Amino acid sequence: MLPNLINEIMKTEKRNFFYKLVRSNSGVSSKNFFLVCTTIVGVFMLVVLVAGFIVDMIFNHTITIDMNGAAIYIGAVASLFASAGLTKAWSDASTNKYLGKHPECYKEPEEEEEEIIPDEE
Repeated sequence: MLPNLINEIMKTEKRNFFYKLVRSNSGVSSKNFFLVCTTIVGVFMLVVLVAGFIVDMIFNHTITIDMNGAAIYIGAVASLFASAGLTKAWSDASTNKYLGKHPECYKEPEEEEEEIIPDEE
């Protein structure tokens, strides 16, 4: 009984999360999700580069890694950050531009009041 109830609650929560993910102006959006994922991947890529420098310095007591290649790698990570950030900024700007012309499309749904049923004795 209890595991089935927990499973049903989790299904409902997942469904609500993905609904909010694609809905505009919900505070949770696919653009934010993409930006966070891209940032995590980019930071991981930079950590790998720094770890390579540290290992190189420990074993060789100098840096033998090609700096031109490292600069290109850092540039690629920076372009990854820029593409994610510009995509979100462009999308938010167009959403806000549309919002100014049609504010009725972005009204928050009104919450329904729950009916209180008195306990039967």
